[in-house]
Amino acid sequence: MALNPQPEQSKGRSRLTPGWLNQKDAGLPCLLSILLLTFLLCGLSKTTADPDLWGYMGFGRLFWQTGKFPYQDIFSYVPTLDTWVYHEWLTGVIFYPLYQAWGAAGLQLLKLGLGLATAGLIYLSAVRRGASPAAAAVMLFLVSGFLPLGYSPVRAQIFTFFFFALSIYLLETARLTRRWRWLGSLVLIQVPWCNLHGGFVAGLGLLALYALGEAWSRRPWWPYLLTLVLATLATLVNPYGFQYWHYIIYAITMPRPEITEWAWLFKAYQQGTLGSGELAYVLVIVIFSVLLVIWARWWETTASLVALVTFYLGIHHVRHLVLLFIVLGAYLPVIFTPLLERFKSIPALQAIYQRLGWQTWVILFICLIGINSYRFLNQRPLSLTVPAQAEQPDGRKIKMYYPVGAIDYIQNHRLSGNLLTWFEWGEYLFWTFYPQCRVALDGRYETVYPEAVNQKYFDFLRGRPNWQQFLSHYPPDMILIRVPTKIYELLKNHQEWHQVYSDSGCALFLRQHGPTPPGELLSQHHLQ
Repeated sequence: MALNPQPEQSKGRSRLTPGWLNQKDAGLPCLLSILLLTFLLCGLSKTTADPDLWGYMGFGRLFWQTGKFPYQDIFSYVPTLDTWVYHEWLTGVIFYPLYQAWGAAGLQLLKLGLGLATAGLIYLSAVRRGASPAAAAVMLFLVSGFLPLGYSPVRAQIFTFFFFALSIYLLETARLTRRWRWLGSLVLIQVPWCNLHGGFVAGLGLLALYALGEAWSRRPWWPYLLTLVLATLATLVNPYGFQYWHYIIYAITMPRPEITEWAWLFKAYQQGTLGSGELAYVLVIVIFSVLLVIWARWWETTASLVALVTFYLGIHHVRHLVLLFIVLGAYLPVIFTPLLERFKSIPALQAIYQRLGWQTWVILFICLIGINSYRFLNQRPLSLTVPAQAEQPDGRKIKMYYPVGAIDYIQNHRLSGNLLTWFEWGEYLFWTFYPQCRVALDGRYETVYPEAVNQKYFDFLRGRPNWQQFLSHYPPDMILIRVPTKIYELLKNHQEWHQVYSDSGCALFLRQHGPTPPGELLSQHHLQ
């Protein structure tokens, strides 16, 4: 059967409960809703602080403490761009006072709220398009893996995911009802969105695809094009003016071979950005979606264009997988609805349900709710953790950890100066040490550093043949890097540097000709 939802199709919707559930089972949908909520919360329960969080906080602290807008970088000791065009500046301005007032709980509550709101908008978009509530809920459950993938605490992307889902809801509402005033909201939300995160471009992309898709389908397209023009103009409401768009175009088009989250799907797996379970999940969802589309013989021009573009972006850059899952969760339930109805009408399944009785299902759902609630609360979801070791007690590797031991060493021995460090640690170090230490480099990357500096830095970090160029061009006083790595072995055998601290995840080097750090010898500082 070919399905091609049109505006008039939004009238017909299936009931929430299967036909073989009678009125005495009315509590089951409520329990299922609570179960879905607890499952979503589990996906939002990560507590390991994201490296970018400290960059936002550093900007916010500078903004609020100086009372001035920071147009130049002060945290790095290497050459930086004349203007620090920070596309996440408003995130930092919000996060810092929130953290000061409420601590980690304030940031985590914001993440939880926006994550659940995004999931809610996915569900509402699906129902708005004509899907049954049950199909929308099942599909939301299936794509909910976007939460642990994209909601590392706490990144500016949480705003992009929310506004992206909101944009789909508003676009579908306008398309189905042909009440174009809904599109006006898309102009207004661009003002906060473009100042919170550079992902606002995804919202403009949606408008462009809707204009193209509706024109292709010979339906009204000019409202989308007009909205696109106005929304683009709205992005000029920013502290940098037209220079912001110069940066955005550069950032979108520049290659990022050293940044793992910009890698394509299988390379990200090879690099360890995606685990084997995450890769398997992505492949299962993609294959299921393709089979569903083939089964339904679905082609809805506008929605299909959006799905194809986000599929390409998600596979090409794993950081965009979340956008793909949002699109699948919003668009596919309408074609999943008839399949679910067929599934519910299978006599064998009806017999199993009736044989077990509604009481059994109530007990099962309550148990699952309890298990999910325990899993969520056991993570201490309102806290932020800064792992200090590269391994868990059972020997498993930790993807993201911080050089806490080396930081303690620097503080205890009152060391200061220029600190060359591992890329993921840079923002945490300037948040912790500024103005005691200035760093090179950190996750702000192209917003602060010229490409020539970036290239020399990664040549050093990867231990390439010309790795010493960075040290000669931008000499540091200290070097703090991961172990075991190639650059660690090179530094350990270098006459100019001596290791003063190491543990299972990091090593700190000082110059040989510099002052000997107070305290004990290296062998006594070394942690096994």
